[in-house]
Amino acid sequence: MLGFCIAVFAVVFSVPLGSVHADSDIDKDGVDDSVDKCPNLQEDYLGALDGCPSEYVPWYDEDGDGIEDGVDQCPDQKERYNQFQDEDGCPDTVPGAGEFGLPDSDQDGIVDLIDLCPTQAENYNGIEDSDGCPDDYIISNDLDQDGIPDAIDECPSLDEVYNRYMDSDGCPDELQDPRMIDTDDDGVPDIFDFCVNERETINNYRDADGCPDFTNGGVFMDKDADGVADRYDICPNESETINHYADYDGCPDSLPDIRGPPGDADGDQIPDGVDECPLKPERYNQHQDADGCPDIPPYKSVLDVDRDGVVDSQDECINAPETYNYFEDTDGCPDFVGEEFVIPDSDNDTIDDLNDHCPTQAEIFNNVYDHDGCPDSVNTPDRDHDGLPDSIDACPLLRETYNHIQDDDGCPEEDLGLGFLDFDDDRVSDLDDKCPTQPETHNGYLDADGCPDSLLADGDADGIPDTIDQCPTTAEVWNQFFDSDGCPDAPGEPDTDFDGIIDSMDECPTERERFNSYQDEDGCPDFEPFIIDYDTDFDGIPNSIDDCPLVPENYNGYQDEDGCTDTRLDGSTVPDSDGDGIIDYADLCPTRAETFNGVLDFDGCPDHYNVTRDRDFDGVIDDIDQCPLVAEVYNRYQDADGCPDVIHESLVVDSDNDGIDDRDDLCPLQPEIYNGFEDTDGCPDTDERLPDADGDGVPDVLDLCPSHNEVWNRYLDLDGCPDEVPNIAHPNDTDDDGLPDNIDMCPTEKEVWNKYEDADGCPDIVPEQSRYKHDLDLDGILNSEDSCPLEAEDYDGVEDADGCPDP
Repeated sequence: MLGFCIAVFAVVFSVPLGSVHADSDIDKDGVDDSVDKCPNLQEDYLGALDGCPSEYVPWYDEDGDGIEDGVDQCPDQKERYNQFQDEDGCPDTVPGAGEFGLPDSDQDGIVDLIDLCPTQAENYNGIEDSDGCPDDYIISNDLDQDGIPDAIDECPSLDEVYNRYMDSDGCPDELQDPRMIDTDDDGVPDIFDFCVNERETINNYRDADGCPDFTNGGVFMDKDADGVADRYDICPNESETINHYADYDGCPDSLPDIRGPPGDADGDQIPDGVDECPLKPERYNQHQDADGCPDIPPYKSVLDVDRDGVVDSQDECINAPETYNYFEDTDGCPDFVGEEFVIPDSDNDTIDDLNDHCPTQAEIFNNVYDHDGCPDSVNTPDRDHDGLPDSIDACPLLRETYNHIQDDDGCPEEDLGLGFLDFDDDRVSDLDDKCPTQPETHNGYLDADGCPDSLLADGDADGIPDTIDQCPTTAEVWNQFFDSDGCPDAPGEPDTDFDGIIDSMDECPTERERFNSYQDEDGCPDFEPFIIDYDTDFDGIPNSIDDCPLVPENYNGYQDEDGCTDTRLDGSTVPDSDGDGIIDYADLCPTRAETFNGVLDFDGCPDHYNVTRDRDFDGVIDDIDQCPLVAEVYNRYQDADGCPDVIHESLVVDSDNDGIDDRDDLCPLQPEIYNGFEDTDGCPDTDERLPDADGDGVPDVLDLCPSHNEVWNRYLDLDGCPDEVPNIAHPNDTDDDGLPDNIDMCPTEKEVWNKYEDADGCPDIVPEQSRYKHDLDLDGILNSEDSCPLEAEDYDGVEDADGCPDP
């Protein structure tokens, strides 16, 4: 047995203890690469001696080259172990000679015979790394398989001829190509020549632009020899890339990628399949917006392609913006001057134009901003100090950038770069401009929408528009006390009736306002005039104030003003009209018996809804409460969401009063016609499939009077006829709840008469906090009138109005 163990020990440990690594053992684990299944992973000598660590799982190496897929740059192609980048997992070829001595021009490891882009090196980034092309773009179709995606291939069905001439356009170009026309025979093709009729002066200064440039007597300092003077060169040690993009800054810029997602190369939201200009984004200016091309309406007669302020008819370099340096600034070309060039002083105020904020207005030296070059005055308000008085400054808090682009508006314009389309020149991109043919009025109000908005009137300048300012001529005092009313309120002002309107502004300080959207700001329990005359039960009490509009009052000297048939319990002086055991004083529904089902059994109302949690006690159950832990603020603004919303006038602008916010309203000055067709766009549209001859919003198929407009008066508004509200004692009342259909917000559902929004005609549920508001002991007597606000009245017939339990 001992001999057997020694033999096993010798077999297991003989290799690692006495091995000599061969030349063909990349991972130096003592297992020759010819039999090593994992030539890049060391054997741990646990288990089978296959050259792999014991925990190696072969299916994590798809191509079986011994490099795990997680680190293998070519997981589906085996590594070619030739001591050149053997750790990347790709079948590389030694740069220069290529495999078997074949040429590899771009030295990317892929020989020219199989390299789709033999003059452009492959960038190994996991995107088609075996084609030999530098794939930096979003993968798309390549119909001709020339390595240039169809989205940027000018000849998507013809292979590129890689001859170092326009190899990036995707076309099989030849030197005899008609595009190689050179009118002035200066060696610069016309397509690249800025001066097609003037020969280039070959003097190592901007020799590629095709123009006869001069170096200004040898004083032109240009260390990187890119044609941009060092004094103007942002990158003086790096040569400019002449590609028609920011060619004047002296830096090797690259064209910005303005392409969109696959299928929409130019990102203008028009699919390439129907886009007539798939590489140029549409200019949304209400002129041929569906073709995908940046069209300009015919009435736009002055073109300025490079947006340098020089119109194309006078611009000698229409595709290159002018460099405004007071040297030939009117030719439209990015000219540069020598070091000895004298900067002019147009207004002769001793401040050169480059440093003069007002180069055409002489400085007034009066110790008021004497260094800005502007004629400042102590009495002339100019908050941004740009030389333009606030009265004519469109951007009074932002300084003008005097760059010959709208210098008289007072706003800091700048070159917005390639791809920025702005037809109305209001500095808002046409893609974001809601009014692309009308310039924005820059006044601090919705300046980003591109429309000429006007500020809301604010007479007292307190930040609250006059439309909602209750004191439009007196400024608000911001003290967190009624700050939204626009009045200079002071904390501590009394509110006797607890209706939220202080006594000084309350026309009925002892009567609570009935918030029914009718004169809610006067503090009185008003009702709309047209509903006062209805008295369904003919008891002399109008429905608007009748708690029981379908049951006549029995006038027995007890609560005769509520309109209900009140009764007293036998043998008791305490009334309980509905006989539910809860006296009328404490019963929120005194004419309807409580349903004792464990749901608010002490409020006296027949609660029939399913019990759910309402943790914030705002009357909106958690299942539909968007803010279940924060109580709703009942201010008639999104009261159904359960959140404490606050109305901000600036956020809720509805110019046409159709209930759709201007930000979402496609027709902000025309009210929506609610006819079931695109009712959310804010426009008075009509479904073409449902013609509407009289244009009243009721389709002809439903219109009983198709040639006469409907009169929208809440009376039979959907029949399409010009009806009038009948003056009869018994108008239509579908749900028989005492409220005529023309004023009933829920005409098919009965009103729940519980003294909570009883005038809307809907079966409302009283919010929990409203039931107990200002009545801590729940005895039906408000705290302000309750002598014992924490002890409930016992209604024993002795001083029942004082709120105290009598002995």
